[in-house]
Amino acid sequence: MGYSNTRARGLGCVAGLLVTFLAGAGSYGFMTGYLPVRLFESERWKQVERADDQARIHMIEHLMWSRKLDGLSRGELVALLGAPSNADYFRDRDYVYWLGNERSLFSIDSEWLVIDVDASGRVSHYEVVRD
Repeated sequence: MGYSNTRARGLGCVAGLLVTFLAGAGSYGFMTGYLPVRLFESERWKQVERADDQARIHMIEHLMWSRKLDGLSRGELVALLGAPSNADYFRDRDYVYWLGNERSLFSIDSEWLVIDVDASGRVSHYEVVRD
């Protein structure tokens, strides 16, 4: 009987630690902007104009996971994401899109989607960077 009670308490502790960890991870995700992840919507992406509109920062994870940008032509890219942002920081990149404030507890920078195209005019590389 003593062994069963000890085992049950042990499982209860493990379950409690797991719930605490998941709650902490979820809270961190919401506070830093990594959650919620929204589905990528081209029209909504193109509507972002204000600095307080965080729609792109919530869609970027889905866009990256979906690999929708792989191999797009310049025209297809602009049709999907709209005109690129004016960014003096990244002059060596072909296309730059402002995403929003950096996802961290102390957000002081911005995050950007930077895209390179190859000699044939197709997307060859893209990544999220901070300024």
